[in-house]
Amino acid sequence: MVDLSPEARARAGRTIEVAAVFADHAEVIIAALPDVPDGHVLIGIVDESHAFIGTHHVDTASMVERVPELEGGGWAMVFPPGTTQADIERRTAELADINRRRIAAIDRILARRN
Repeated sequence: MVDLSPEARARAGRTIEVAAVFADHAEVIIAALPDVPDGHVLIGIVDESHAFIGTHHVDTASMVERVPELEGGGWAMVFPPGTTQADIERRTAELADINRRRIAAIDRILARRN
């Protein structure tokens, strides 16, 4: 079942804003990648107030546990070694686009019901 609630629409809107925060910090993320040890990935974190709060190295074996811990009530994105600025721009644009389409779909469905 698709969540058509006002909260779901608002969550999609916040995700669009957060995608822009990650994109705006692409240079910081790229600059941190050379320090990522083998077997690790870089995790970028945006907090609940949509502020970029930094990056963390996480062992790939512990990602499932660590990413939610780091994310807290905010958002996390995973950046493997070798990620380029173009990769970040593409991924954040896709994230924003998916959520714009989600909002449009919610709006269309609700408009049909009224």
